[in-house]
Amino acid sequence: MFGGNRSGKTTAGGMEFLFHITGLYPKWYPEERKIKGIVKGRIIAKDFQKGVGEVIIPFLDEWLDMSLVKKKYRNPIGVPVKWTLKNGNQFDILSHEQNTEQYEGWRGHVAWFDEPPPRDKYIATLRGLVDFRGRSWLTLTPLTQPWIYDDIFVKSDGKNVFCVVTDIRNNPHLSEEAIQEFERNLTPEEKEARLHGKFLHLSGLIYKEFSPLTHVCEPMDIKESWTKYFCIDPHPRTPTACLWLAVDPQDNHWVYDELWLAEMDLEEVAHAIHAQEAGHPAKIRFIDPAMDKDNELAGGFNVRKELMKYGVFTQRASTDVMLGMQRVKQALTPRYDHQIGTEIPQLRIMRNCVQTIYEFNHYIWAERYRNKDEMDPKQAPKKKNDHFMDCLRYIYNAQPRYMVSEEDEEQDIEYGGTYAKYPIKKQPAGSYYSQVEAKF
Repeated sequence: MFGGNRSGKTTAGGMEFLFHITGLYPKWYPEERKIKGIVKGRIIAKDFQKGVGEVIIPFLDEWLDMSLVKKKYRNPIGVPVKWTLKNGNQFDILSHEQNTEQYEGWRGHVAWFDEPPPRDKYIATLRGLVDFRGRSWLTLTPLTQPWIYDDIFVKSDGKNVFCVVTDIRNNPHLSEEAIQEFERNLTPEEKEARLHGKFLHLSGLIYKEFSPLTHVCEPMDIKESWTKYFCIDPHPRTPTACLWLAVDPQDNHWVYDELWLAEMDLEEVAHAIHAQEAGHPAKIRFIDPAMDKDNELAGGFNVRKELMKYGVFTQRASTDVMLGMQRVKQALTPRYDHQIGTEIPQLRIMRNCVQTIYEFNHYIWAERYRNKDEMDPKQAPKKKNDHFMDCLRYIYNAQPRYMVSEEDEEQDIEYGGTYAKYPIKKQPAGSYYSQVEAKF
């Protein structure tokens, strides 16, 4: 549960913990998720003085009926860290201040992390849940520990990993005046995390519209009739990125394949592309325009022309950065689909395109620092985690769309298990797209 300050995340996580430890579940709690028998648990907080002393212990004092507690063991500074209940259930309280070795050797059923834990302590606790196939959950404001974004949030699938993002204004017990007073003291970056539960280290994220839950889909077959686009972003010292995107008759866009090729010469790259396409090449192909220049120092070497020798034919992509990014943003924004009666984005990425998904989640604006305390926003993306984002932008600069060469016709298109008739329009003679079809 990723939440802004005072959004109620600690109370939510703590109540989940008490359900299991006391065995007192509310009537609405799913029967299959209740834990039977003796339960061992663990609570992990940032430190003993503040995280435990000012958050966890006051929560337990408020919500745990102390008549259910059999005994408590206090550590040398007087904090009760080992609890045994009269029903035989037990739980410990640990802090990030302790050595990771103190997290090892534990076997339990549930673990609750309040605020972002270091990864080594998180993994050590998960190891202790293996024997009972236990559960863990985190309640936090994402100000630190960026690994949580990659290892947990991005991998959320609603099944094994379930994520909720909550806003400070979701707490009905806070007044709007109090929130606004707090908000006036925050920088724009701090507002993203402290008010809205967004990750602070990604406050400059370019494609804020992207969500793994909305835009990532399971791999599926791409029909031969769909219009397929390809883009390559080759580099001599970093891996070469190759991206495939298909457009179906309803103008849905699907990123369906990728290659991330390291330490390969151009002939090997070409062979890898042909192998990946398995005899079904993309109809329209682009290349980073910087790779379509004759290098006089290298005897006129040109990457685009060199790839042509091995059967990979491409054309120079447009370099308009802002136009391409704006079109990607539009494709990510959900739109109402009358055929299925709900909002869906135009662009979706199949789960096998791992590097593309990673870059969507890490593609940020560059910053120009004036001094150690101040920085100016630059009107350009940071040159990091951008290879597949560049490929996608090059494709969108060409306005990808579905194209057919046949006469107008209707096709049966499957959508969510149902079929509907869709008219297919032939591209006008002489149009850019009919010319591209003829060329390729």
